[in-house]
Amino acid sequence: METSSWPLLAGAILLPLFLFLLFRRNARNRRLPPGPPSVPLLGNLLWLRHSAADVEPLLLRLFDTYGPVVTLRLGSRLSVFVADRRLAHAALVGPGGGAVTLANRPRAATSSLLGVTDNIITRADYGPVWRLLRRNLVAETLHPSRVRLFAPARAWVRRVLMDKLRDSSASSEGEGAPGNVMEAFQYSMFCLLVLMCFGERLDEPAVRAIEHAERAWLLYISRQMTIN
Repeated sequence: METSSWPLLAGAILLPLFLFLLFRRNARNRRLPPGPPSVPLLGNLLWLRHSAADVEPLLLRLFDTYGPVVTLRLGSRLSVFVADRRLAHAALVGPGGGAVTLANRPRAATSSLLGVTDNIITRADYGPVWRLLRRNLVAETLHPSRVRLFAPARAWVRRVLMDKLRDSSASSEGEGAPGNVMEAFQYSMFCLLVLMCFGERLDEPAVRAIEHAERAWLLYISRQMTIN
């Protein structure tokens, strides 16, 4: 082995050790809640066997193992999950809680890939934009007076649902099979969502086209979230 290769070999050995010690020191200083073991720059090793789409059943198992507060890493991103409502209330709004500190959220790494902006209430930074979106949601959508004004739309969707159930029942009688009740409810709820979004009562071909586009987008997101 040539002499010039020794520094490269020493660096290859010492660099992972340095990163490991640095990670352990930072973890001790931050006093993070318990969680599965992780590797610096790579995150938790359990992501090698699980997809990010399976995070909910995975968290249930982690809560059984580590308790109601769990630290989970995905690459360089650190997340803390709280399963107990009392602990969550104490952290967010209780005396001495970090309501302002914990109110913000990091920018999603997949936003640019999925074409998603941060100008929606679930992604906006805690600031003027988020407060404006929240005020619009509470005052214009969820307020009781607005719910009453939306009664004609709900009545229209009920008629759509009844028509779909009658059509499904009539077709199933001829075929000797039960009607597809689930599809009728799904279509009716999607009609309501389309009306809420666009303010128009669209016909079935237009609603189906939007439904298919939405389903294709959700499938694309699930593929992007999968970690091989």
